[in-house]
Amino acid sequence: MARRKKTVFDIKELVRQLKLGHTERAVGRQMGFHRNTIRKYKELAKKHGWLEDGAILPDPEIISKTILDEQQIDPIIHETSGVEPHREFVKMLLQHADMSVTVVYQRLVEVGYAGSYSSVRRFVARLRGPTIPEGFCRIEVAPGAEAQVDFGFLGMLFDPVRQKSRAGWVFVMALSHSRHMFAKIVFDQSSWTWLHLHQEAFEFFGGIPEKIVLDNLKAAIIKASVHDPLIQRSYRDLAAHCGFVVDPNRPHTPRHKGKVERSVGYIKQNFMLGRTFRDINDANEQLQGWNQQIAGCRVHGTTGWRPLEQFEAVEQSALKPLPSTRWEPSVWKEVKLQSDCYLNIEKSFYSAPFRLIEQKLTVQISTCSVRIFHDLDLVATHERAQVPKSRVFNPDHFPPLKIALLRATPQWCLKKAAEVGPATQEWMQRYLSDPIMEKVRSGFTALGLADKFTPQRLEVACQRALDFDEVGFGSLKRILDRGLDKEPWGHLLHPVRLPSATVIPMPPPRYARHSGHYFQNGQEVF
Repeated sequence: MARRKKTVFDIKELVRQLKLGHTERAVGRQMGFHRNTIRKYKELAKKHGWLEDGAILPDPEIISKTILDEQQIDPIIHETSGVEPHREFVKMLLQHADMSVTVVYQRLVEVGYAGSYSSVRRFVARLRGPTIPEGFCRIEVAPGAEAQVDFGFLGMLFDPVRQKSRAGWVFVMALSHSRHMFAKIVFDQSSWTWLHLHQEAFEFFGGIPEKIVLDNLKAAIIKASVHDPLIQRSYRDLAAHCGFVVDPNRPHTPRHKGKVERSVGYIKQNFMLGRTFRDINDANEQLQGWNQQIAGCRVHGTTGWRPLEQFEAVEQSALKPLPSTRWEPSVWKEVKLQSDCYLNIEKSFYSAPFRLIEQKLTVQISTCSVRIFHDLDLVATHERAQVPKSRVFNPDHFPPLKIALLRATPQWCLKKAAEVGPATQEWMQRYLSDPIMEKVRSGFTALGLADKFTPQRLEVACQRALDFDEVGFGSLKRILDRGLDKEPWGHLLHPVRLPSATVIPMPPPRYARHSGHYFQNGQEVF
């Protein structure tokens, strides 16, 4: 108690007891003050005549002014601190605005300080001087004027769809006047979930508040700013359709939506603790019942009324009516087109024209479709994928050569070769018949020679290659490159080939002689 901070009211009571004739020991025992403190203020009271008979006890303001004038400060403050030798070092550390007392203490220990953390804390407090606490104004709004929204982490819950535990988040929309709230547990905080939950909350309340106060989460606010926040286009569309105003908090000031912050904390403490859930569906069923029977029927600590009763009696009728048509949610995003001509959207992939590779495209995602824009031009429309990691594409979005090669199969190559001619078809069939090596890519390239050299020349070149039994891509290309298909070799398409068994009689040599002409009786004749 000796170090308890003393107020002017304590000093006034101390003077009163001394004036009544109580001893210093009795006053110290009664008020918990050290005898040196009592003796100090007794001398001060005697000096100013407060203990004289008939003297009136001074007002607190006079006591305070007198103490300041006499510079009567608690002797504890004048005690020499063990941190005093390090005063300049501590001042240098405190020049950093974010410097904490803990860090100051750690740095002092590093340079040899052996005192306590409390001494450092008191020393730093004296150096920094008195601080004025920041004051706040509680804002209460009229019925139907405002709702506050927020997400809060609840823990791990079982997902019956993916058959595994996942992080669960509770979405809360609390009406600022009645404090009645809508709450639902989800597994993500995506823009799609955010928009759907707003519509569910409006339908739960049966109306729409004039203003929505929210944090700067990415599902709603693209760029947080004090004066010029940038709102997601999809959230702006929802606000325009339903007729409410979006009011983002200043960055890093969650207290500006303290009503919903407290509602999230209330759900964590009162609903979650001590309960078990089979899965997220079971948790949401229990949450709805708890919200109506307990949270909605409790006496609110701030307002003094029951939220559900106040909502039904006053606020529900003050809400704006729901739109005549339900808004079709659509999320807008900017996505860069990758070199494979696909955009990564909501965990699936959608194609766009290859001429826009490396450019940012605007994507509108609705329940059933995905629309892709370049500037203001609609460049692609796809049905929305129902299975994650799906690839939805239009063949026209890819380079013609790439998509043709992607589609190439042995059957496709044979079909295209038959369109050129019978020789080309036969060449292709023999070329692709290799049981060891895959030759579809080269067969596809061989068909491309028709575009370079005309289909007629390719047909002649294939016939020549077949006639010479040279069924290879390199041989076919050399025939065309060297123009050998233009040289005659028998009939153009069906050359005459000599049978291997045919023997053609040759005329006798003109100067041939019989061997007997050169030999007579076994002797050589010259």
